[in-house]
Amino acid sequence: MTKTTSKRQKIEVFEVYEANRADKRASATSTRQVIKDLKASQDQTTETTGDFPRPTWGRGGQRRPKSLHGTGILHTRGVPTTAHTGATAYPYVAGTSLGADGLYIGRDLNGGGAFCFDPWRLYARGVISGMSMILFGQIGTGKSSLAKSFAVRLVQAGRKLSVASDKKGEWTRVVHALGGSVIQVGPSMGTRLNPLDPGTRPSLNAQGEPLTDEVWALMVRTRRMAILVTLVRILTNRELSPAEHHVLSLALDTGVQAAQAKSTVVVIPDVIDALEAAKDQPDQLVADASSVMAMTLHRMTSGDLAGMFDGETTAHFAADAPATSIDTSALQGASPEAVRVVNACSGAWTEAMVTTSDGGQRLVIYEEGWDNISSEADLQRMVESWKLARAYGIFNVLILHKVSDLNMAGDVGSRMAAMAKSLLADADVKVIYRQDRSTLKLTTDELDLSDRERSLLKHLGKGVGLWRLGGSSFEVKNDLTRVELALFNTDERLVTTTAERQARA
Repeated sequence: MTKTTSKRQKIEVFEVYEANRADKRASATSTRQVIKDLKASQDQTTETTGDFPRPTWGRGGQRRPKSLHGTGILHTRGVPTTAHTGATAYPYVAGTSLGADGLYIGRDLNGGGAFCFDPWRLYARGVISGMSMILFGQIGTGKSSLAKSFAVRLVQAGRKLSVASDKKGEWTRVVHALGGSVIQVGPSMGTRLNPLDPGTRPSLNAQGEPLTDEVWALMVRTRRMAILVTLVRILTNRELSPAEHHVLSLALDTGVQAAQAKSTVVVIPDVIDALEAAKDQPDQLVADASSVMAMTLHRMTSGDLAGMFDGETTAHFAADAPATSIDTSALQGASPEAVRVVNACSGAWTEAMVTTSDGGQRLVIYEEGWDNISSEADLQRMVESWKLARAYGIFNVLILHKVSDLNMAGDVGSRMAAMAKSLLADADVKVIYRQDRSTLKLTTDELDLSDRERSLLKHLGKGVGLWRLGGSSFEVKNDLTRVELALFNTDERLVTTTAERQARA
């Protein structure tokens, strides 16, 4: 019985073996026949035009048997498994996708295809909840090219661009190429920006109702008082006393009345005149505070700040222009106080012009953000303006080198450190380019990165960034066109500058 069973099993194995050999021979014969049919079909159905054969059938190929058209000839066989095994032993090779409803940024290197991004549409879809982005990246990693390509493509799609303070002058070529206007501010440049300008009046308030004269006057006064307090904080490097805040507020109202009597816009010299007059007050506390505030603001009308913010605005802000920027590169080498004052005034002036719901959707770029957050007054103004971004249709982009730049705002536990952390929390979109190993731990802790994301940041190539928005992360290669490459090439500017210096020598 055992011998008979064993012999029968051998016969069955031999029959299976012969059947498999026959299937392989038939499959090989079938494949060769398909190739012959394809060659014969190509010879009969193509016409030679130049060096390339042109098919004579319709788009998609000739639909006939054995033409390898479509997936009809493929026979798939499923693999039975559990959901747990499928999630671990067979992980998905493509991540989530934002879809094609946006501007093309580049390629999703995790298999998601084209990476498209439009903050206004993503906010409308509920993917992001805030209208701000922080861009981290070391020098030479491609973060500036990403910011510029994103801005250029937004403008081409009908949005507008404003660069609050272009400290290196790198955006001037970009803005000019987009048909925008550049305002140059610096010593002996002959351009004045009045930080006390009322700004652009919106037709509606935050609730969508018509804006009344009383509400508009209150908004303008609040904005003017805020920039005056900011300037005093920068110049004195301390908080204002109650008496100083009081006399500054009174001087602003007096200066506004004096300007209205002359049918002009109030300027800082008007406020200084009001403070000088208050020095004769019988109240010694008011007189002393007025004297200190007058001497402090005199700094705005003398020295390296003279002629920039001490009169009516001479530059024209074209609200309908596709792009605008304030070029402050002429300040290189100026004192730290002067640089901070210029950043505060130019930023406040730009925000006064663009914070209106009638101006359309606008991208506002803050270059070299580490310089903005190092001043408490400037940082507080930025935090407040970011809170209103959604109401005015603005998307803010703050550019930093690394996450540790936020620590420049102040010591751990300080008010400035808390404001800097609020900027990070309000930024629902974070893009991180390659980071040094020394900064990875802080980056991981502050941004709550996974082990995979942390490992990824060590080896990201140039132009590749880790995008984090909503609850998803993407590894994106920013693709640039040939026109953009030539426009964004900052190395060319460096070489030209060096050649010019050698020629002069």
